[in-house]
Amino acid sequence: MLLPENQYTKVDLSVEPLFFRIYLEKDKSKLEELLKQKPHIKIYDQISTQLDDLMKSKFPKKKPEPDEMEALKAAHVGNLSMQEYGVWVYYPWVERLLHLLDEEEFVEMRTNRNIYKITREERDVLGRQKIGVVGLSVGQSISVTMAMERSFGEIRLADFDLLELTNLNRIRTGLHNLGLPKVVIVAREIKEIDPFLKVTLFKDGMTEENMDRFFCEGGKLDIIVDECDGLDIKILLRHKAKSLGVPVVMDASDRGTLDVERFDLEPDRPILHGLIDHLDHTKVKYMKTNEDKVPYMLPMVGLHTMSERLKASMVEVGQSISTWPQLASAVTLGGALGADVCRRIALDQYHDSGRYFVDLEELVGDKNPSPDERYVVKDYCAKPLLPEEMRDTTTPLVNKSFILNKQQIEQLVSAAILAPSAGNNQPWMWYANQGNLFLFHNQTVSVSWSDFDEITSNISFGAAIENLKIEAGKLGLQVASSFFPVKENKRLAAAFTFSTSEIAYGKELAPGIALRLTNRKKGNGQKLSREIIASLKSVAELSDGAVLEIVENDEDVQKIADIVAKVERMRFLYPQGHHEFYNSELRWTDEEALETKTGLDIRSLELSESEKAGLFVAKSPGVIKLLNEWGGGAAFEKLSKTAVLSSAGIGLITMPEYSAENFIKGGEAVQRVWLTANLNGLSIHPVSAPIFFLARLNEGNGAEMTTDMIKELEELEATLNKIFSSLEKKQGIFMFRLSYADDASVRSFRKPVEEILQFN
Repeated sequence: MLLPENQYTKVDLSVEPLFFRIYLEKDKSKLEELLKQKPHIKIYDQISTQLDDLMKSKFPKKKPEPDEMEALKAAHVGNLSMQEYGVWVYYPWVERLLHLLDEEEFVEMRTNRNIYKITREERDVLGRQKIGVVGLSVGQSISVTMAMERSFGEIRLADFDLLELTNLNRIRTGLHNLGLPKVVIVAREIKEIDPFLKVTLFKDGMTEENMDRFFCEGGKLDIIVDECDGLDIKILLRHKAKSLGVPVVMDASDRGTLDVERFDLEPDRPILHGLIDHLDHTKVKYMKTNEDKVPYMLPMVGLHTMSERLKASMVEVGQSISTWPQLASAVTLGGALGADVCRRIALDQYHDSGRYFVDLEELVGDKNPSPDERYVVKDYCAKPLLPEEMRDTTTPLVNKSFILNKQQIEQLVSAAILAPSAGNNQPWMWYANQGNLFLFHNQTVSVSWSDFDEITSNISFGAAIENLKIEAGKLGLQVASSFFPVKENKRLAAAFTFSTSEIAYGKELAPGIALRLTNRKKGNGQKLSREIIASLKSVAELSDGAVLEIVENDEDVQKIADIVAKVERMRFLYPQGHHEFYNSELRWTDEEALETKTGLDIRSLELSESEKAGLFVAKSPGVIKLLNEWGGGAAFEKLSKTAVLSSAGIGLITMPEYSAENFIKGGEAVQRVWLTANLNGLSIHPVSAPIFFLARLNEGNGAEMTTDMIKELEELEATLNKIFSSLEKKQGIFMFRLSYADDASVRSFRKPVEEILQFN
């Protein structure tokens, strides 16, 4: 059987019905000719029941009896036959012929059940309104609802899009309309409700070129409803509306969000409530990528106020879904809200502007919700490090053979604290007792799920100690370190003794102490030279047992990027890791970073605007609950993956075995490598999360990890061990990416010396 080709290319896409008043001879002849040409037309004649309703409306106090009703109808029809009375309306797109009351009586009957919610006088005011609707998803619901209430005399519809199957989750229409222009579908629906309403179509959607016609041709619009997707048009139509004094109404179909901008009453009102006043709207139409558009889009959608499900869905756009979701219930609610506000504006019953929420989940909330244990976190805490403890622990260790003065101690500590630390938490407290210097672990700032077995803190201590030794060399001093010298108190990480030396330790690295920083920007593609690699390996091996391996081939870098990205995702999706990142590490503003002088300034993450937006919406525990429930969150893999792929090489520092001392010694090697790299124009970006997660897996038996995390980590470990075979026998200490890149956007702050150095 051969199926006919697509008929939509052949049919008339008109939306205007034909009217025949057959008591006029010319109309009678035209209708007879139509019926002769199309004998299959379906005829619907319910004029008698419509007249019943009309008679009832004229006698509301008493319902006429059947005989009386027939007499009233006959008297009303007069000399005309029942067939001749009223108007015959032909809908060519469905080939239906309907017998209706004519306009005045039709309007009276169709709006009869509105009285007195809408009085007849108000109905007549509404019947003179010119409403524009741009975008016909939510716009369809608003348009049809207004048509049902007869809140306009003319409606102008603008949309360039064709109906797709995916639209039917929220647009109320039939499958037979697939492939048709949305404006045609909505116009027909309105005409099938009320053929006397005027519907004007802009099938190309609203454009900069037709905007004047849309607003003014046939009379200026009274209200415009914005439901379009185009960012540039959203902004441009508001500027046009503002210049003409036309109010704008917009529904966002999430949490019942409704925007109203009364440019008719507030001619100087900033568009979009001033949310994008700091941005140059003239550039919007030239923007091609989402990265450019995000600063404009986010204030419009209400990043702080959107629902948890929409936030979580936003993270999944471009991952497991192609666009933002909308529900029919929300769109239907939006139709009601938009239509209601437009009606009250037209009737001078509402005079305000603003953003409103009619959130059904809040208004009709669950009073007895089921217990939710999908996001369980705890606040790790540690005993405060008091001066008495530091004094009592260090006094027996005081060596009076070499005493540092206050200036020397402050100079040494000032250099030491420029070392890196996990999340810039700066876990050190320095204590000077009788001219001797000691390094304590201030656990109150570092204790966390992320700092398993104090690994990251010990690496930071090693890096700080290396700075201390280099700075001491500038003073003509040599440093000897004793790690964990008091068995009863492991919070004392190191004690130092000093002696004079004619050889300045690490003098070639000294200029790098103030220069060193983390740079997460993408590499420019420049490769590592053999000389640089040799130099980095050489300085790493100055720590007894430390070895640096560097991977450069694209295949292995790709595998490492995948590993790092997957671990990044794990951390974000694991409630405790998520909680600590957002509540302990991340600093959203300059003021917050400056106030705490700890943590990661968001600018240091070198994220795109859309990535920042994703990071912000993922802040909510509710989002993480949902992403875990859906098996989502792949977007988190993007945060570092692109940067890792741009690396010139990936470095891994190992030590012979797992021990606290080896992590400190490894930290010394890390700092030497870092300083050497930065002094040679190379950027370093730590990507050690896989190393730390694997330490928890192997040394901590997967403590506080889910079964899925453990399974995935075991697979990732097998891949990583194939790339760095030394991990089969040695302990990974620190993994990092090397690249030549533009300057970092920002340098992390450090606490002042007086906060982390105490004198006895």
